[in-house]
Amino acid sequence: MNLVIDIGNSRVKLFLFKNDKITFRSLCNHNEFIKTLQTLPFREEIINVISSTVSVNYDDIIELNFKNSNYFKLSNKNLKLPFQNNYKTLNSLGQDRLALVSSAVSSYPQTNTLIIDIGTCITYDFIDSKNIYHGGAISPGFNLRYSSLNDHTSNLPLLEFKEIDRLIGSNTEDSIHSGIYNGIIAEINYHIEKLFIDYNDLNVVITGGSSKFLLNRIKNAIFADQDFIAVGLNYIINYNENR
Repeated sequence: MNLVIDIGNSRVKLFLFKNDKITFRSLCNHNEFIKTLQTLPFREEIINVISSTVSVNYDDIIELNFKNSNYFKLSNKNLKLPFQNNYKTLNSLGQDRLALVSSAVSSYPQTNTLIIDIGTCITYDFIDSKNIYHGGAISPGFNLRYSSLNDHTSNLPLLEFKEIDRLIGSNTEDSIHSGIYNGIIAEINYHIEKLFIDYNDLNVVITGGSSKFLLNRIKNAIFADQDFIAVGLNYIINYNENR
């Protein structure tokens, strides 16, 4: 059994995989993480552990709680990845992006794939049909755009997300909603359209907590479930076990 841990900015997701199927999942806040680890079911059956983080590094805590398990660290330079990595600054490449690309390799092998993860940030990652990862782009997500308008101006209010079905806002609040919502849609569609010029068989996968806001708004895209990162992390375990 494999334990997969996806550590986000505000919450932590934990998954148990058995025969490549998710048999258990849990979601907790950071202040509940240690207790959640210690009360996981089937602890004695966990053979392998892997984690991905975009915030806090829990390596020491995880290793302490699973001394008898194999712990696969994405920061380990000897860890094998299921793709050729052509990213120039490897030390700054986010662990979540490594997991996303690995999931694409697992789910869509030998395919030109753009993975768009819509969370705190929006990340774009491209891997070609020859299994070469080229990199991508990073831009602010929904909440960052709302907060930045409030933080860096004197009069614009801090708003929460609202889906808007028109381009022209007739008041300040709707103008902000339109600028953010339609701006993100236009940005994503632009990335897709530009890549389609060079890769007309491009496969587009959209995932992440905020992807639900864009259903039916993005052309030619597959909306993956929220386990997409977890599937990639589990695939990295399997890939290294078979080496």
